[in-house]
Amino acid sequence: MNPSKRGLGRGLSNLLPYTSDTDAQPVVQENPNYQEVEVSEIHSNPNQPRKVFPEQEIRELSQSFHSVGMIEPLVVRRIDNHYQLISGERRLRASILAGFKKIPVVIKQVNDLQAIEMSIIENIQREDLNPVEESRAYQHWIDTTGQKPSALAIKLGRDRTTITNLLRLLKLPPEILNLIEEKKLTPGQARPLLGIADSRQLKKLTQRIIQEGWSSRKVENEVASLTNPLESSKRLYKKDPNTTHLEDQLRIYLSTKIEISHRKHGKGKLMIHYSKPEELERILEIIGFKS
Repeated sequence: MNPSKRGLGRGLSNLLPYTSDTDAQPVVQENPNYQEVEVSEIHSNPNQPRKVFPEQEIRELSQSFHSVGMIEPLVVRRIDNHYQLISGERRLRASILAGFKKIPVVIKQVNDLQAIEMSIIENIQREDLNPVEESRAYQHWIDTTGQKPSALAIKLGRDRTTITNLLRLLKLPPEILNLIEEKKLTPGQARPLLGIADSRQLKKLTQRIIQEGWSSRKVENEVASLTNPLESSKRLYKKDPNTTHLEDQLRIYLSTKIEISHRKHGKGKLMIHYSKPEELERILEIIGFKS
């Protein structure tokens, strides 16, 4: 036998559960945490961040399993007399559709919090979560741990303001969140709508945004004119473009109303608005202030 082929075979056996070599042994015997288990013993995770699984996507993956098998195992943990899924919901659904009785898994010894974190990180790395799913996953982690978004940002290696802005989306009505999940609205278009309290006004404005394809900036300006026409008029007609642009940038960064006014001799005021103590705490955290 060609020595190079034998080397290739040994390399593959370290990567895949089985090889075409009839003398090769399954990796499961080398690693006790790698096993093949009954599909019926694997239960979905109720805290799975991803909620939307397109049927076509599952069918295509199921067909690929028939052709090449399941190359990447699921990640699970043992709970009582069954396994709970940590990551691989899409692959689990596809394997059920394919009619598999047993599938490969990697068993992790982790607690509830670690399982949540692993699931969030796995989905973010794969870019599988839509913004609303990601927001809900972050909120669940915060509710479970009692920690602040800044701690989650450090753990996930993400920008703190990104996580904070995603969390704010959850304050929007369910119908707006549905539109984001359906990709009819972007988070940037939807976030300014938090300033609209009237449900009928919100519905009409949302329809115009979708139908006319408004930019996030246009949505911000329209919401400003609806919620405070006088201030909007002063901002649009009396302030120089540089000041207006800076206000817009700060408003996006802090996700709150910002006012900048210049006076003679270079003096001026920067006003940051907040509606409740929790909002103030969030703003102070973003700018890095520690009392």
